[in-house]
Amino acid sequence: MTTRRTTAAVSSIAAALLAAGCQSAPADEPVTLTFLNAHSGAFVNVVDAFEESHPNVRIELQSVPFEQMVEQTQARLASGDTSIDLLTVDPPRLAGMVEQGFLTDESAYLEDMREHVSEVGIRSITAEGRQWSYPLWTSGNFLFYNREALQNAGVEPPGPTDADRLTWEEVIDMAHQVVDAGETRYGLAMDQVDRYYQLQPLIESSGAGPGLAGEESLVPEVDTPQWHEFGQWYRALFADGVVPRGVDPAQMLDVFRSGQSAFLLGSASNITSLQEGDFADTWGMAPMPHFADGPVVTPTDSWAIGISATSEHQDLAREFVQFATLDPEGAELSSSVLSLPPVNAAAFGGYVDTLHEVAPEQTRHFADLFRTDSDEYARHRPTSVGYVQFETTMNSAFSDLNGGADVAGVLTNAQETLTRQLDRRRELARDD
Repeated sequence: MTTRRTTAAVSSIAAALLAAGCQSAPADEPVTLTFLNAHSGAFVNVVDAFEESHPNVRIELQSVPFEQMVEQTQARLASGDTSIDLLTVDPPRLAGMVEQGFLTDESAYLEDMREHVSEVGIRSITAEGRQWSYPLWTSGNFLFYNREALQNAGVEPPGPTDADRLTWEEVIDMAHQVVDAGETRYGLAMDQVDRYYQLQPLIESSGAGPGLAGEESLVPEVDTPQWHEFGQWYRALFADGVVPRGVDPAQMLDVFRSGQSAFLLGSASNITSLQEGDFADTWGMAPMPHFADGPVVTPTDSWAIGISATSEHQDLAREFVQFATLDPEGAELSSSVLSLPPVNAAAFGGYVDTLHEVAPEQTRHFADLFRTDSDEYARHRPTSVGYVQFETTMNSAFSDLNGGADVAGVLTNAQETLTRQLDRRRELARDD
């Protein structure tokens, strides 16, 4: 776990907005707020801005790897730890956190949210008909391509608009052509190659369901003919050498940037990195593909910020989180490091302008495409008190499949494991 402590200058505009809109802590009562998050360095700019107008407030950023965030949250908040004031919240895990009483109810600020952020964002932090955190970012996936490799192989690069959207059948065929021409080693890299977030849209586009069913999304449905069909397709990507096997998701961008892959399925947060070094301007971006016989499905949601129910400084914590998410200046600062799309409508325009500055040609159609994907094709991940068990089990299953394991055995085992785990969750819910 890393702890941040820096102070930097901020714009006079941000300082003025904060001074006008936020009440500082009393001069004789210095306060430290602890912000547990899964994004090292991401919040430095917005924290600096807040601290500039609140000289007696220090925000300590405690950053842990994504894989440890659930464990840290569970261990510390379940014990009643009062040292955590703020924490990042992954929307599918919200229901479980609410069930355990980890978060404050922020429903009183719903109208403020509606004034500044998208309904998609609000839905991501709603459970039991109430709002339990503040939406910060949203997300989407795009098909990045190595323009030179495609052209050298005689493959026409895909177009940038919704009307140009390719099918997965077309993409895999193109990938084989580029590899067969000797232009790249692999056809496709995926920056979340064995994680449910990125695979859910492919699964649903292929004709399978999200994997959880029932009124409370506590009934597993991963051992179905449609899931088996997708599993065979996914497994073959690695068996045929289209997707590199054994590469950590964090290294997939480097596989693409180093010229080893014709395509990369990934998020907009990759854009800045793609424009660095020798690879700059040799790439393009296209819409996320879909299966020929299935609907277009794109991912959505991203992290929110919640206030710990055990915090002793909830009012001041709320002051910070509302600046970081509802105030356009704060929301833009919150997105400035990782280049993740803010759900704040006013900040989104500044975010797009920044992308245009980084890669003007490649991002010319980004705003329209992103809005189309979000408004027409996005599917939320299931909201369930059993989501942690579901995602953990399925991510392990995906790793087994890309390692070459038998599809039927993997999915049957996953179904049995989830049935035991989620039956227990339903029993606990009935006991309560």
